[in-house]
Amino acid sequence: MLVIRVVMRLFSWITPPVAEFIASPIAGILWYLSPRKRRVTRQNLRAVYPGLDSGARDKLARDSMTHYVRGVLEAGMLWHWPLEKVLRYFDEPLGMDIYTKALEKGTGIILAGVHCGAWELLGLYMQQYLNGAILYKPGRHPDVEEMLLEKRRRGGGVLVPANSTGLRTMFRFLKLGKTVALVPDQEPTLGDGQFAPFYGIETMTGVLLPRMARRTGAPVLFGTCERRKGGRYRVHLFEADESIYSGDMRAALTAVNRGIEQCIEVDSAQNLWAYKRFRNRPEGEQSFYKPSRD
Repeated sequence: MLVIRVVMRLFSWITPPVAEFIASPIAGILWYLSPRKRRVTRQNLRAVYPGLDSGARDKLARDSMTHYVRGVLEAGMLWHWPLEKVLRYFDEPLGMDIYTKALEKGTGIILAGVHCGAWELLGLYMQQYLNGAILYKPGRHPDVEEMLLEKRRRGGGVLVPANSTGLRTMFRFLKLGKTVALVPDQEPTLGDGQFAPFYGIETMTGVLLPRMARRTGAPVLFGTCERRKGGRYRVHLFEADESIYSGDMRAALTAVNRGIEQCIEVDSAQNLWAYKRFRNRPEGEQSFYKPSRD
């Protein structure tokens, strides 16, 4: 634990402009030292953007690695910077009028964050508007997790684990007209998801978000934090498609994935393409990440 604390303290000396400057050469080295990440990134991009030529796809893959490195370097800000210092690097958000309008309904708001761009900073930034709970998936190392939670809740947010107790808290906050936040773009545990199209690919998608939306009627917004030139950041908020409330779960999950796609397309290079998003396949379909596909 001491090593982690020391590393985070060292990273806290790195400002966003410096991170932007040094991330590319570091990513260039990691690109060659990480064959698994390289392979998965290329396979994902080949499937999602089949119309791109190999040169453009390779550039997008390398840019994605650069943003991965920037995310690591930003951890020092998250851990140690005063909140007001972090917020000075943010430009005016886009879509905040949608958030304000949704608040007026008094039914609470479900904010769906996406692992694209500076997603950790998205949570920290939005805590100045949130008055509810943020759902998180418990990790395997309780000591590290507790340190991370301590930093994530610096903006005043209440973080609740993704278990029955945490979900009851989420529903209670929505009933009180408050905002809750969750992340819908990771592979769910088998039994907690169904297949729905994501960039035209059948993808195992978690059912929690549409079930929560249908049960409560709360407005659903998708959010991402874009990294901009000069070490700046900007939050983007999008209103979910109405079909997210559909009783047809496939239609609702398709709306979830459309919202995720909208966030990614703010700048697709900032998405975490090294993540095995298509690991689970429909019955009878071969493994997506066989080495032979590269």
